[in-house]
Amino acid sequence: MTGPLRTALFAFLLLLTAVPAAVAQTAPVVDVEFEKNQTIPGQFLTLRITVLVPTWMPSPVVFPPLDAPNVRVRLPERATSPTSRRVDGTEWPGVTRRYLISPMAPGRFPLPKGAVAVTYADPDNTSKTVTTTAALPVLEIEGVVPDGAEGLSPFIAAKGLTLTQDLSEPVTDLKPGDSIRRTVTAKITGAAPMMLPQLMDPPQIPGFAAYSDQPVLEESEDRGVISGSRRETLTLMVQGNGTGTLPGLALRWYNIGSNTIETALLDPVAISATGAPAAARDLVPSDKPVFWLLGAAALAGLALVFFLAAPVFVRAFRARRKRHRASKAFARKAALKAIAAHDYPATVAALQTWADRSPVTMDTDRQTVLNALRPISARRYGGAGPETEARDWRSLAEAVRHAANHPHGTAGHTRLPALNP
Repeated sequence: MTGPLRTALFAFLLLLTAVPAAVAQTAPVVDVEFEKNQTIPGQFLTLRITVLVPTWMPSPVVFPPLDAPNVRVRLPERATSPTSRRVDGTEWPGVTRRYLISPMAPGRFPLPKGAVAVTYADPDNTSKTVTTTAALPVLEIEGVVPDGAEGLSPFIAAKGLTLTQDLSEPVTDLKPGDSIRRTVTAKITGAAPMMLPQLMDPPQIPGFAAYSDQPVLEESEDRGVISGSRRETLTLMVQGNGTGTLPGLALRWYNIGSNTIETALLDPVAISATGAPAAARDLVPSDKPVFWLLGAAALAGLALVFFLAAPVFVRAFRARRKRHRASKAFARKAALKAIAAHDYPATVAALQTWADRSPVTMDTDRQTVLNALRPISARRYGGAGPETEARDWRSLAEAVRHAANHPHGTAGHTRLPALNP
């Protein structure tokens, strides 16, 4: 066989072996980037999942939530973004999702087995779609306590931590019906506020009754840095004579910038009530007229206490009602009411409010509700039989009830794209 003929035959055989490989590479490509899986508890690591397809994706990729005990998963702003990459010499489009994952305590924590669902146009017939599921590799995250910080309990690692308090005046020589309101705020930078412990316990001080409001946690992100605050409010009502001290606070934490242990301090506050009437046991009536006079005086005192304390209780009632109207349960009730009325605009608005309230509805539950809402949205102008439309509204109500009863905690919830078809 001559040289040119051998060369031509070799090239032909090479072409035959290359064609099946090119044809075989039509399945989506799923890449997982998780280069570092160890960090200080409360700090976040970055996990990226990239999905590439040979054609295009008519439907969004369904990513797993990756929620696990003792692990917090966040989706930052613009967590999902388009991307592209050359595969076998061809530019493939796709999307990438970025997760921020943090261990909430020291130790090793496996992430749940997850899978990515991808729908894309068939390369052989682009008028058809293909749906496939790709399993993710087994992932694990580890929280490691730095040397010298093993004694911290609770363990808090951050870039900054401060304590401040706000007190109503006065705090001494109070009378029945007076009150003291103490608000303590812990601000943290470089970590989530959920890492902060409870700041105040209701104190046992003679002459005072203590009531605690629900703590308020606020979280924000600025250029990838997580910050936030925890605010607790304590109200003390004067019931009689007494003196005591609102305890100070000392919160030890690990500074990840200087690698040192620091302490945030708050001074104690002395309080007293000295204007209450004498106790009834100290008064010994000598005869019935004096006894009735003392009883009348006691009733007058009680009336005065009620008159002075009424504004405080009214404010407390209004605050409680405001908290209830801002709660997840109230939003769920409003959404179900709009669904029962078949009011589409009110339903969409109520569902968005309900899904975003704390604890924020998980991605899977939100997707289930969105899927139940789509047929109603699609038929709004297309028309549908009364039986079909009623069934769709019932299905939406069931999806909301199931999501509302799902055993979620606050950890692992993220702020997701708007619930709007």
